[in-house]
Amino acid sequence: MELIDEGKKVLGQALEKAPLFVMFLGTLTLLFAFTTYVDGFHFPQKTPNWIIFSSGVILIIAGVILHLVLRDKKIKKLIDGTTVKFNSTTLTIKIGDIQNENCVSKDSAFVLPANTSFADDCVTDINSALGSFFNKHHTEKIPSFASNIQRILEGKGIYADGGNYAPATVLILPEEYSIQSKVILIASSVRSSGKGFNTTPSIISNSIYNLFEAKAGLRIRKFYIPIIESGHAGLEITEALNLMILCIKFHSKQFHHPSEITIFVREKDKNKINASFLNCF
Repeated sequence: MELIDEGKKVLGQALEKAPLFVMFLGTLTLLFAFTTYVDGFHFPQKTPNWIIFSSGVILIIAGVILHLVLRDKKIKKLIDGTTVKFNSTTLTIKIGDIQNENCVSKDSAFVLPANTSFADDCVTDINSALGSFFNKHHTEKIPSFASNIQRILEGKGIYADGGNYAPATVLILPEEYSIQSKVILIASSVRSSGKGFNTTPSIISNSIYNLFEAKAGLRIRKFYIPIIESGHAGLEITEALNLMILCIKFHSKQFHHPSEITIFVREKDKNKINASFLNCF
């Protein structure tokens, strides 16, 4: 088996380099077409050997086509409803907007990323999951969002340090914010003065861990969650989705509660994702 696997690996590497080799061979053939050895070595000659010249052109075109074919094979389009199962978790990737999900129930929760300041600028940004969700379901609560969140956090004994709460803080909002399903905020990006927003793999991992830990005390069976921090915080969207799924898979081993997780990908973002990494799950 090891010999077969090694053979597949070598063959795969050879295929990756094949287009360049074919184009290189075509270039050499073109040069050779302008070369003659009649009465000595002459290069370049004004008129090429048209048969050899045509062969070189064909090889270059074949190399380009082969490159495009192999490149397309490496890029896998994201399919709506793609399901991944591991441990006791079923994860589904859904193309759509999280705020439009209508399959709500008391044993489910919407998980909305926020930054560590929990400031109201995110909740007014309709391009963010938090902003689009509140603009649809809790428009009247937006003006008092920041002060209410601060009050809720302090009521739980959680205080800001220099205007920011700890990264990966998870806040389960009171029933007044529920739409049958509960609403949970996670501080998955750090707001820095003069630097905007940023995040790290460790913050994303801790956010997922803290979310699962908070869930342990609740009767939540299903999570609805967008791709975390593929916007303001600067993570490339394919990397962000891959990182999320890896963290969910890893931490689901520690929390043995059967659950369903739906990750939402916006329609405008679906073609930005190379879903080939999903073959690893």
